[in-house]
Amino acid sequence: MNGFWNKLSKPIFSLAPMADVTDISFRFLLANCMGKPNVIFNEFVSADGLARNREALIDKLGYSTQEKPIVAQFFGNKPEYFYESAKIANELGYDGVDINMGCPSRKVLSPKQASGAALITNPSLAKEIVKITKEALNFEKPVSVKTRIGFDKIEIDEWIPLILESEPACLTLHLRTKKELSLVPAHWEHQVLDRVVELRNQISPNTLLVGNGDVETYEQGIDYINQFGIDGVMIGRAVYGNPWLFNKNLVIQYQPGLNVNPTEKQKKLMDQQLKLSNGLIIDENELLIEITLKEVLTTMVKHIIISEILTPRKPIRTLFSHFNSYLKCCSNLGGTTNLKKVLFDCETSEQVLNQLNNYLIFKNKSDQLLNYSEIKLSIQNLINNSILIRMD
Repeated sequence: MNGFWNKLSKPIFSLAPMADVTDISFRFLLANCMGKPNVIFNEFVSADGLARNREALIDKLGYSTQEKPIVAQFFGNKPEYFYESAKIANELGYDGVDINMGCPSRKVLSPKQASGAALITNPSLAKEIVKITKEALNFEKPVSVKTRIGFDKIEIDEWIPLILESEPACLTLHLRTKKELSLVPAHWEHQVLDRVVELRNQISPNTLLVGNGDVETYEQGIDYINQFGIDGVMIGRAVYGNPWLFNKNLVIQYQPGLNVNPTEKQKKLMDQQLKLSNGLIIDENELLIEITLKEVLTTMVKHIIISEILTPRKPIRTLFSHFNSYLKCCSNLGGTTNLKKVLFDCETSEQVLNQLNNYLIFKNKSDQLLNYSEIKLSIQNLINNSILIRMD
């Protein structure tokens, strides 16, 4: 049962599930404002915790209908808790359930949890979890798996066939072992992926194959998909503060100043602008759209306002991983280190905006100043016109 996965256009781009990063506020921003990926995963949730203490974790499963298709990802090691969690996800209208068999966190791998990548060492339990999750969904919605290429070493021929035997709708493969964490480059190598594709074709040909690890741009994702013959890529860390990533036609404006060179995409944009100024015609599908400094900082404030409305108990500083990336647009202006320190102490979106405006004035960018009332009103209207799915 592949469900919505079979209806997706290829190549497939999916948003990785990341705790406190791909929460409802960031996903709402992504789905409503910037150009969403083909598939969105919620931040991963403990199946054990959800089944035993539903009230404590149910908020993490909230979403907006604009995010669909959306997949609920769970981690754990007890089949009965996956059964209960999958039932809850189904009740909330999720389009599928994904089982995390790749998280390398010490807490997740601990003897008490023995989940995430630990399931690589217990394939019989891993297969049982897939089986019972399918049963919980009455075989009407797809079950997928996200895992790694091994535990302490690359184990393509030992591990991948076993999980393919459970016929997941999609297998997302992080191209590192658990031991490697993110300390080495992901193994985007033919000797790895050619064998994985071969095994998929032999054992579970209907399973979609998605690669993950070190995919930094949309263009790089396309290159990997074409080079290795996979169905798609999942992007994680590169999306921090970069909700434009999945839109191939958007590019952040280059700010001349310090010795920070333009990216390849920024160079392409400048080349297109020169051609257009000379009267040349650019193919509409290839036309790049510039995101100005003001638009980047406005988006940053929008993100915070959305978080204040949808997750009011969440401190602004938990969004700091996004702040660092949003502020890359100011790298050529300098002074971002001090700006980050000031922003870290802010407690409201309005305080953040005021500090950003102070920075812009100091950098002689008064033409880029932000209007708080306008930004907040636009977000409030957007949320008021959206359908939010939550369980009381």
